[in-house]
Amino acid sequence: MKKICLDLTEAKAIGDTLCSTPVLRKLYDSYNSKIIVVTDFPELFKNNPLVERVYQSSSINRDFINSNFISHNSFYENGQKNNKGIEFKHNRIDIRQYHAIKLGFMLTKDEMELDYIPDTFEPINKLPEKYVLIHPVQNWPSRTWDAVKWMELTKRLNEQNISVVSIGKESSEVGFFNVKKPIFNFEIKNGINLMNKTTLSQSWHLIDKSMCFITMDSGLLHLAGTTDSNILQLGSSINKEFRAPYRNGSQDYKYHYVGGGCSLFCGSDMKYGVKEWGDIQGVPPLINCLENKPTFECHPSVDQVINKILEIIWIIFLQ
Repeated sequence: MKKICLDLTEAKAIGDTLCSTPVLRKLYDSYNSKIIVVTDFPELFKNNPLVERVYQSSSINRDFINSNFISHNSFYENGQKNNKGIEFKHNRIDIRQYHAIKLGFMLTKDEMELDYIPDTFEPINKLPEKYVLIHPVQNWPSRTWDAVKWMELTKRLNEQNISVVSIGKESSEVGFFNVKKPIFNFEIKNGINLMNKTTLSQSWHLIDKSMCFITMDSGLLHLAGTTDSNILQLGSSINKEFRAPYRNGSQDYKYHYVGGGCSLFCGSDMKYGVKEWGDIQGVPPLINCLENKPTFECHPSVDQVINKILEIIWIIFLQ
């Protein structure tokens, strides 16, 4: 019998790929067999006990996959449409369900947790014993907190004798709005800057050891969902319920969210695409969102973030 293959070639980001792991478990349970995985991010699966072998997408072609395996492609190709001509967009649905729907089923809440098994932790020089971890990288404009705000946040945490560690990697990936994903690289007086210096596994351990991990909607948000750390997600145009991790059967476990004055989540609601573009395919954010405004209104202020961090640290202190 041919081996079972989960083909993730079309999933071009770490978070999108990691969100396939509930589907991977379903395939394993259904076939009672370990799974072959094809992906751009083999490091996500190399320690997964349900995986027999991982192929790098660039090293294998679709004909080989279809000839040698029973292949399941759980991610829609860019621009692919349903039978009503509507393009699938993963910003408008829970991305874990996005994988499942492609294969013809829906996940229950108990099936939504993600899986990632890191390598053994290797000590990092000058890493503080207790620290807040930040992830100051650029993404879509509505999913990018300003560099000035990240620097102000770091400065004010340091002034309260709270150590700060920063992680993140520059990416050449170009997505919506032709935006690459550079990092915001700046000095940290009390803490350590580890931007562009950690592996995925090291990032996992740094998140897991932190008092709190602060990020916007990002790949590391999903990675953090496989740790036991407090997560503070900063508001964006994407519905938080589509991205918040499931842990211990809930999206509330050690998960915190702070947004700005706008909670329309225009990036996840097609009616705003119709309103602004006259087209159901319209993508976020609203065209007029920044007109005469200094920032996206879904983004929180530095004060809001500081207050939430202090609240989280106080809860840890009381435990």
